Amino acid sequence: MMEKAGNSRHAKDGVPGDDPDKIEAAAARWVSRLTGGPLRPDERRDLEGWLAAHPDHQAAFDYARATWAELAALRDAPGSLIDDVVPPSRVAIARQRRAVRKWRPEVRARIAALAACVALAVGLGIFWFGDPTTMLLADYRTAPAEIRSFVLPDGSVADLAPASALALRFNDRERRIDLLAGTVYVTAAPMTEGERRPFLVQAADGSAKALGTQFMVDRLPDSVQVTVARHRVEVALAATADRAGSVLLTPGLAVRYGEGRGFGAVRTVDLGTATAWRRGRLIFDRVPLSTVVATLNRYRRGRIVIANPDLAERTVSGMFETARLENTLDQIARELGAQSVAVPPFVTLLF
Repeated sequence: MMEKAGNSRHAKDGVPGDDPDKIEAAAARWVSRLTGGPLRPDERRDLEGWLAAHPDHQAAFDYARATWAELAALRDAPGSLIDDVVPPSRVAIARQRRAVRKWRPEVRARIAALAACVALAVGLGIFWFGDPTTMLLADYRTAPAEIRSFVLPDGSVADLAPASALALRFNDRERRIDLLAGTVYVTAAPMTEGERRPFLVQAADGSAKALGTQFMVDRLPDSVQVTVARHRVEVALAATADRAGSVLLTPGLAVRYGEGRGFGAVRTVDLGTATAWRRGRLIFDRVPLSTVVATLNRYRRGRIVIANPDLAERTVSGMFETARLENTLDQIARELGAQSVAVPPFVTLLF
């Protein structure tokens, strides 16, 4: 039951409803927590109770959340504030804005400053270390521009491309890893008399089951691509239980699938080009600039943003050394007749 204004107090945070200083601090803490992943059931109850305790709580929370979102827009995918709280109605928003306007100007300024600090801290962390939610869930990860090789508990080897992450999901029935972000090249330890569990890589709503040893799974902006280097791999969609929902790939073949779209066409790929990142190179052959930029964003700090949709569709060809990408963007821009403006170290705008 809601307590009277002026006497309400959140049991966990100890935030009185009529104390703007403590309200703004609690709002900033909740916004910061929500950037880290879904709330636990007890946290959800705490937040809902705090929001319901006084109208000023909801107003401060919305104000801090909106400020965070605006500042965090520097990054294309800064991590969402998680859909744990139902968006308020227009009437509620108007009431909350009126409540905020009643506060002293210096209080409003402090709320904005606290929200800005939260946004800046989270935004900088994402720029330099990656998405915090992925970082928390991952057992193995790489930073932007970093390539690492990991030996898994069964002896399999996972080579992670930059800005990649995976979670270990081994159990008694299967050896499964979840690719949370980026690209992994797997050398799977084969099934033997002593190891009868199949090896799978789960990514989005599909999985790749090793029927041999070496293959690669790449989480692209709008799809997942599986490429086979040695032996065979069975790719299946999680929503389909029968064989009609699977594709069998042999060396040199690749297939893409997207959530809700099913499989694309199986196609032949150049394995040297597809796996060039393992040798410190990026090779593009008539690849849309949007895809090239998505790849380059994994190999550098900061973010490249394409401001012109037509430019994003133009194709790029070339080979680039990952250790020397400083001039790559300028080279691409010149070849496409585009211009770039940098705000180092955060954003470079192509137009």
